[in-house]
Amino acid sequence: MNFSDQHVIVTGGAGSLGSAVVKLLLDDGAKCSVPCFNQDEFESFQLSDHDHVFAKIGVDLTDEDQAQSFFDDAIEANGSLWGSIHIAGGFGMGSIEDTPKSDFMKQINLNLVTCYNSCRAAIQRFKSQRSSGRIVNIAARPALEPRQGAGMTAYTSSKAGVAALTESLAAEVVEDNILVNAIAPSVIDTPQNRKGMPNADFDKWPKPEQLAKQVAYLISPANDITRGSIVTVYGKS
Repeated sequence: MNFSDQHVIVTGGAGSLGSAVVKLLLDDGAKCSVPCFNQDEFESFQLSDHDHVFAKIGVDLTDEDQAQSFFDDAIEANGSLWGSIHIAGGFGMGSIEDTPKSDFMKQINLNLVTCYNSCRAAIQRFKSQRSSGRIVNIAARPALEPRQGAGMTAYTSSKAGVAALTESLAAEVVEDNILVNAIAPSVIDTPQNRKGMPNADFDKWPKPEQLAKQVAYLISPANDITRGSIVTVYGKS
């Protein structure tokens, strides 16, 4: 795929999946902008000093004004926006009796609100540029199969919201030549997930590099018809 001089924002770009996505895009010629919540996240982002990367510290995407400001700063640094990939989020286990409203709202904010604010900012800028665009969100398997969300109902609810947002938004902006899709991974093979589930069969989990290829296609100019899809990327798990 050719992303030569295309500017793509990648929220959550410093994480395991995000870094794989950013690396693939850069290798194919893209310019990438990555918001980092704090200094620790920035320091963990090994591609922060790449010539075609704009990274900004102190961006809270749950805050609408900060999300808007980041998109403006990214466009000033890397030019008009082609695509926006929304990986920022968080995972939380817990039965409902052990999950107070504050923890439920944390999952809603981390996963759904960050995605909504980023989608909104991206759509506004595509339209102001009078250009087509691409958006890819990150749902999750429990969002499509809620019965798998036992013991993590707050997380499942938030990711189901991401899936619904993706499908409804895709229908809303298709006439503006903006294609919105999402992927729904099962358990991604990351160091954090291996630590949390040490007895699992890691070979069955999809790898960040594999998922990055799916994301890259959906965000690419090569995708000119797929929209409103929640692509299942479960691997063998």
